Amino acid sequence: MPTPEEQKNLAVISEYFSEYWGKANPEIVDKLCADNFVINYPMHGPRYGKEAAKNMLAEFKGAFPNISFHAYQHPLIASGPYVVGRWIGGGTHTGVAFSDFVVGELATSNTGKKMFFSGITIFTLKDGKIVDETGEEGALTALQQLGLVKGPNVGKEVKYLHDN
Repeated sequence: MPTPEEQKNLAVISEYFSEYWGKANPEIVDKLCADNFVINYPMHGPRYGKEAAKNMLAEFKGAFPNISFHAYQHPLIASGPYVVGRWIGGGTHTGVAFSDFVVGELATSNTGKKMFFSGITIFTLKDGKIVDETGEEGALTALQQLGLVKGPNVGKEVKYLHDN
């Protein structure tokens, strides 16, 4: 049974994830994140501070207007100040050109390319606020789907084993 702190942390992350990643609402950062918030995903690199996190999502949504991610397969898990969750999602590049990848770029707008991938994120909270969001995403899968790196060998395509 989660402790009261863990229950509160689960509620914060549930709301954050639903709003920030599910609805692409960057304003939730002001409500739920600490001033020194850091968000870090290998496909994009770290962002320091609330404004940088909001800008990252705004740029992502500008390129992928239907971008959305949601919890996948397992419930959020809390342990003390940490909450861990698995997620899945993606979107279609129907917006502006996008270069916020560690490899390659979508140099023209509206390519119609789709990406759909999963990942796991560890959140750290302090005094009820998110101070760190560090994820490991299926960057290789996403970059292959977007044509930015060579695709998988035949028979090695990513297959999700459960309903998304």
